[in-house]
Amino acid sequence: MTVKKYFLIAFLSLFITTINAQGIKHYIPQGDYTLNPQVPSPKEFLGFEVGEHHISHDLLISYMRALSKSSDRVIAKEIGTTYEGRPLIFMIITSAENQKNLDKIKERQLMLTDPSKSSSLPIKEMPLVMWFGYSVHGNEASGVNASMAVAYYLAAAQGAEVDKILKNSVIIIQPAQNPDGINRFADWVNSSRSYSYVLDQFSREFREPAPSGRSNHYWFDLNRDWLPVQHPETRHRLKIFMDWHPTLVNDYHEQGSTNGTYFSPGIKNSTNPLAPELNRKLTEDISLYHAKAMNEDGVLFFTKEGYDNFYTGKGASYPDMLGAIGILYEQPSSRGHIQSRNGVLLKFTDIIRYQALCTYSAINAGIDKREELNRFKADSYRESQDMARKGAVKGYVISAGSNISLIKELNNILSAHSINLYELQRDITINGKSFNSKNSYVLPLAQREYRLIRTLFDKTTSYIDTTFYDVSAWTLPLAMNIIYQELLSTEGLVGEKVVKVRERIRTELPLSKLAYLFELSDLYSYKILYDLLNRGVAVRVGDKPLRISIGDRELSLSAGAIMVPVRGQQLSEAELHKVILQHSQDSETDIYSATSSFGVEFDLGSAHFKRVSIPKIALIVGRGVSYGSMGELWHLLDQKYSIPASIIDASLLSEIDLNQYNTIVLSGNYRLPKEVNDKLKNWSLMSSNAIIAIDQSFNTLNEIGITDIKERSPGVENISGVILKATFSNESPIFYGVSSNELFLFKRGRTIISESVTPGSTVAKYADKPLKSGYLPNLTNETIKGMPAILAGNGVIYFCDAPNFRGYWYGASRLFINSLFFRELIPSTKIQTK
Repeated sequence: MTVKKYFLIAFLSLFITTINAQGIKHYIPQGDYTLNPQVPSPKEFLGFEVGEHHISHDLLISYMRALSKSSDRVIAKEIGTTYEGRPLIFMIITSAENQKNLDKIKERQLMLTDPSKSSSLPIKEMPLVMWFGYSVHGNEASGVNASMAVAYYLAAAQGAEVDKILKNSVIIIQPAQNPDGINRFADWVNSSRSYSYVLDQFSREFREPAPSGRSNHYWFDLNRDWLPVQHPETRHRLKIFMDWHPTLVNDYHEQGSTNGTYFSPGIKNSTNPLAPELNRKLTEDISLYHAKAMNEDGVLFFTKEGYDNFYTGKGASYPDMLGAIGILYEQPSSRGHIQSRNGVLLKFTDIIRYQALCTYSAINAGIDKREELNRFKADSYRESQDMARKGAVKGYVISAGSNISLIKELNNILSAHSINLYELQRDITINGKSFNSKNSYVLPLAQREYRLIRTLFDKTTSYIDTTFYDVSAWTLPLAMNIIYQELLSTEGLVGEKVVKVRERIRTELPLSKLAYLFELSDLYSYKILYDLLNRGVAVRVGDKPLRISIGDRELSLSAGAIMVPVRGQQLSEAELHKVILQHSQDSETDIYSATSSFGVEFDLGSAHFKRVSIPKIALIVGRGVSYGSMGELWHLLDQKYSIPASIIDASLLSEIDLNQYNTIVLSGNYRLPKEVNDKLKNWSLMSSNAIIAIDQSFNTLNEIGITDIKERSPGVENISGVILKATFSNESPIFYGVSSNELFLFKRGRTIISESVTPGSTVAKYADKPLKSGYLPNLTNETIKGMPAILAGNGVIYFCDAPNFRGYWYGASRLFINSLFFRELIPSTKIQTK
């Protein structure tokens, strides 16, 4: 640091306290209005000004409830909680008169999405429904703090201008889209700050540790979850969102750059092609209001670069599929209270002000363009209806075979988006694939949310712009490994609407004196397996397909079938039967009582049934870890399968006894000390132990000395998120329970592994024509085809790609689960690649 810079910082610190303290007028519009004294300001309720401290979620909720109680303009609607038990709150703000007619306003708003009704609506008189979502990334805290000032102004201001706003709009504010992340960050900053302000960007206040408040409890980016809908924050948000179907949607963020404020529109050629053409023009028109507000305040800004609207699972692009205008805002971030970065002084109070100013300019634009925006919504749904009628594809037929839980998960996602699934009326065969009406479904495209269905199901391989801010593909049925085919007609195929997915027919399960059998074909059959092991029940798995007679019926079970012998258990015959019977009644897994040990090719007492041991898992975090990828696995284990896992910081590996674990999971690029590498090597050579490694963590495996894995082309072009087809051998334990002969993996980054020279270690490889959806450069396509996707050898299972991307990659995630349970069945040869 130069002497001149040092004295500048010291000088600024002397008077920073006074310039940083700001009253409520700093955050609300100037104008001819008064403030209702019956409505408490943030300072009156909290005891401090907005921006003086980072608001904690509990105080935010208390203040919003207070606004609701003190103003007849405000309703605070609480629906659901986060993983950590924090309430999700939505503020519905409009005039007192509109509040009395809220149901009618909502009814008319939804009629805008119905072409058979929208033409008869009095659109000139209808209020505009606007949505304001703040701080989906919890450490982008200016948004949640600005929401208090915005809500206070709308609740307390008395004057002609605010009366006009409230009469002509319904404003829905979600002040905290990520309560757990917001609270994590607020705790860090408030406990790490100095009260004589420190500007040094390297000070503890600005150096939040990982995992940061950006993510939710399981380290997911909630601004990528609008389509997958894997978390309660998103599920409950969509209930309100779909209930109201807002027309102008605003999403408030912060950015690392000090260049200035960003607001939509983004990069022109990176807009999703399913968005209505008029969407961009209206976005540009609205941007003029933001430009005016920023110019008047002397704030530099930029548009049309840096951000795109291609991936439709983000808060500012999802609305484009619903006849709304989605607008993204990105403010420079202070990441604390005040800091100097790149010669720019970043004050938290100013950034809060800019978020508030962009909120008011959005409101003003909405009021001025109320009729135009409402007509746009109605027109876009009329256009969607025309697109569905004219398009060659009329829908999809879908099946997961006996995997009922997978269809349940699919239906959960679709219903969150107000998309209807229907029973298949009759058996059909398309392109050689048969669909049985007993376990297949129809998804017609002629539905209200036509564009959402398209964005979830379309496969795309051609693009105008091949630079992506996020991913280039996200096709839902490929992610879930669901069998589906396009339908050129749905006539005679659409049955009853699915309210609840058809469940397995429960039958009696007689007590067996020999064994109980079940397959792992259902997604959640592993919950049964884990529960049995956790109870101390001895379990075996068949390494070959089994044919066996159960009573007068011959049963064919695939490799990977689970056998629970009755003899030799800690539980009595009756106790074991009671446990098995409960699982039979509670699950979607068929369980069979063996009546004889005789099989056709081999018997139940055969060595083809291998011992299974309970996985004792350590997820290794800390420096070098990919928290996003590790969070996906933590969430999979904890929320989907109720399998406990210890989360261990890599810095502790030298101290702890590794023998309490039999499975260690790595995801990232760790640099471990030699003594830790040696310790891990010795541990991994024990027959019951395995390291499961993902993506770049092959480097760590090599450093440990248990593999010799090389990248095929270290300089390959970065892959911006594509879906690739893989081929595999069903004989590998990693593929037990997988009935499909296709597997689709999500790939991003640069990791491409060269061919294995170890026989049998490549259990899955990318197909010769791998690309199913997304942008893959030609050279990369040639480099990756036929290369290993999953390798398995002595004490190691390696996934080249994250197996549970964004929590909805159900097809590949079960391979990770298989790796946990069947790690001891992996061949004991060292993995080496060319």
